[in-house]
Amino acid sequence: MDGKEKRRAPRSKHDSVIEIFNVEGKVACECRLIDFSQAGASFFSGVPIVMPDRFRVRLRFLDKGVLEAEARVAWTRRQKNATRYGIVFDSLKQIPPADGAE
Repeated sequence: MDGKEKRRAPRSKHDSVIEIFNVEGKVACECRLIDFSQAGASFFSGVPIVMPDRFRVRLRFLDKGVLEAEARVAWTRRQKNATRYGIVFDSLKQIPPADGAE
């Protein structure tokens, strides 16, 4: 291995929440975000999640606001007490604040 970064976009670490939506459009689970880039993210869950081929996620950041993405799982890694997931974004958009919100 040459040690060079192979990701399409630089990632930054985040200690935030990622919401994963089911096919009905309701939050199916909330997981702990590990890192994030414009191309994808990784997160972990203490309970294994059955992930569909494609799904929608919402990320909330203090500095970026709320982002929503259509995503798919790139990899999973089972650890001792959790499962770590890597996802790729098919689309990513910023959600404007609700009327009256600041």
